[in-house]
Amino acid sequence: MQKLNYDTIKSYQSFPTIEEMDQAVRGFLYTYKSSLSEGTLKVLTFIWRHSVKVIGVSFAKYDTIADEVELNRRTVIRVVKTLENLGLIKKVPTARMNGKQGVNLLVIQPFQSIEELLPNNMSPHDVTRDVTPNKTENKQSSLCENKTKIRTNVTELENMEPVEQLKSNTFDSISDHEIDESFLPEIVHIKFIEAVKPFFHATDIYRLWNRVLIAYNKINPQRYIDDLIDVVVYAFKQTVFMKRMRKIHTSFEGYFYRTLYGMLNVEKRRENRHVLYDFIGD
Repeated sequence: MQKLNYDTIKSYQSFPTIEEMDQAVRGFLYTYKSSLSEGTLKVLTFIWRHSVKVIGVSFAKYDTIADEVELNRRTVIRVVKTLENLGLIKKVPTARMNGKQGVNLLVIQPFQSIEELLPNNMSPHDVTRDVTPNKTENKQSSLCENKTKIRTNVTELENMEPVEQLKSNTFDSISDHEIDESFLPEIVHIKFIEAVKPFFHATDIYRLWNRVLIAYNKINPQRYIDDLIDVVVYAFKQTVFMKRMRKIHTSFEGYFYRTLYGMLNVEKRRENRHVLYDFIGD
């Protein structure tokens, strides 16, 4: 665990310019916006907004983030974990000079640029606006990161257009059969891939996993998605069985989503029951 000082923070700078950081975050939002909860968007916006002193690195405390975005600390920690799983954030623990645990550095990772994702006739500014401060604001920021109101609200981010199929002369000829599960990004849980790949191609697996993330973020359980992966797999298997029994009269994806949503809701109620029991025991 490294000592928390300016040199340590500077060593984790992940972008040479603010503009490149902005393009990476916009690309991430363009890709995953539809699966992110309002709370996740608020936390992401705060981290993005406070990663300009050292470009790409926020060293705000969880409590500070929670106060600013009006969420509880546990939710903020869970959101950061979600952003880690999606590949945008890297969490780096640090130690204070007295050896005690310091704040976690939240380092924004390079992501496919919004300019590479958008169709040729669309401007990045049509999708989302800047949330990083201007140069004057940069000069006013300090190592302690004074609390600053977020300039862009979550509604602006939520109004971004959904992901469209990218058109390219090079890739139009590639079929789903030519892309197997090895092409899937690391955010798709390996247990989910193993359960789904006998039935679906990689592109379908990816779409189904996005439905998993949407259900997870709407239910907002206390446990991480890794801890609920067995529930996710069971929901998929139940959907396959019902499809085999010809009981599904809508889309497979829609039925799977509703099944998983119900199961995660049950898990959420169980968590709340444990909290109630703990409270009564105290």
